Amino acid sequence: MKVYQAFAFLSIFIILFYNCSLPADDEEKGDLKGGDTITPELPWEGEMDKFTINSKEGIHLNDPQEDAGTAYITIPSTSVKNTRWEFGVHLTFNPSANNYARFYLTSSSNILSGNLNGYYIQIGGAKDNVALYRQNGNQSKLLASGRELMKGNSSPKLYIKVECDNNGYWTFWTRLESENEYVKEKQIKDTDIQTSRYCGIYCIYTKTRCKGFTFHHIQLSNDVETNTSPDETPDNPDTDLPDNPDTPELPRDVRGMLLFNEIMYNNATDGAEYVEIYNPTEQAVILPALYLYKMHEDGTIYNTTILQNESPSTPLAIPSKTYLCFTKYFNRVVQKHKVGGENIIIIPNFPALNNNGGYLALSSSKETAPGHTFDTCCFRDEMHTIDKITGISLEKKSPELSSLNKNWRSSKHATGGTPGIKNR
Repeated sequence: MKVYQAFAFLSIFIILFYNCSLPADDEEKGDLKGGDTITPELPWEGEMDKFTINSKEGIHLNDPQEDAGTAYITIPSTSVKNTRWEFGVHLTFNPSANNYARFYLTSSSNILSGNLNGYYIQIGGAKDNVALYRQNGNQSKLLASGRELMKGNSSPKLYIKVECDNNGYWTFWTRLESENEYVKEKQIKDTDIQTSRYCGIYCIYTKTRCKGFTFHHIQLSNDVETNTSPDETPDNPDTDLPDNPDTPELPRDVRGMLLFNEIMYNNATDGAEYVEIYNPTEQAVILPALYLYKMHEDGTIYNTTILQNESPSTPLAIPSKTYLCFTKYFNRVVQKHKVGGENIIIIPNFPALNNNGGYLALSSSKETAPGHTFDTCCFRDEMHTIDKITGISLEKKSPELSSLNKNWRSSKHATGGTPGIKNR
């Protein structure tokens, strides 16, 4: 039997297995009573050591390394047109640009972290919504974006349904656990990719979220009604985005898009140095890396540090009105300042900050050409507003305003700083 025929046979078997065994939509109202007896029986493959699969939860990310990174698993599936995909998702956190998941409806490869051709649903990202994408190689195109139904939810539980009819019209619905019915999100026609070999799950996460994803009640079926009268105004796809679907191009001049907000340069013995930045804009700033410059007073650069995600393949993301902190010692910062750590990124070669003060710059590029610098700032003892400054950070009075010396003060927080969260 040819390989393709074997895949097709297995895919048909899986679809029939799903259809015969899963509860009807009106019987499954979003809880896990009775468990999920079907999902763990499917022929999963991939990074199996990073997941726990059982009848109680379904598929649960459980990275034994307890570190930042990505994880994926797949099952064979050749279904594209005339197919319905349904599944449940539970996150133990509010998704972000550094912590989100994809359910690959179709894929040409069983390695979901590499180049492939396929369609996927993204749960979270720079926005707290569900969206449909098409991926060609290492480029992704946003096809349709849904409501921000997870905004402000620290433990979202939802169900997602996607259909592709014989005419190539893609439609998807979402339903929170608290909702009784599915809500139709968007519809669009796209026939760019017409074959598949796999479907699967792909998680992107920071260190603190390595156990926070669960997928359950996964169902495929092929009784989709062909849409002869689709929506009159389907979404217009976004332009192609390289490497990651949430990575927009920066403007020529990036000044003020990111600002320094807090600096711990004279830490207590049980703490650690760190630098915190803030995104004052109305949009997420997402890029492969940032560059932190240590400078002399005349602007001469004498040290450059690359600030990037703990998983270098994952872009660095700072959502709108959000703080992001960089440090060499994650545990010390979290324990000392009693913060969750979701907005703290470990930089192994984080530079030592001079206790006598200094000058910093934040750039989008290794080059020092005009327009690439987000912000510059000075830090020194004279900028503190109290006498005892060891273990006390310098923080902005107004995060949205420039980094002039008069806009800084000593942290008023009991722990001496507020890394990754709003100044208090």
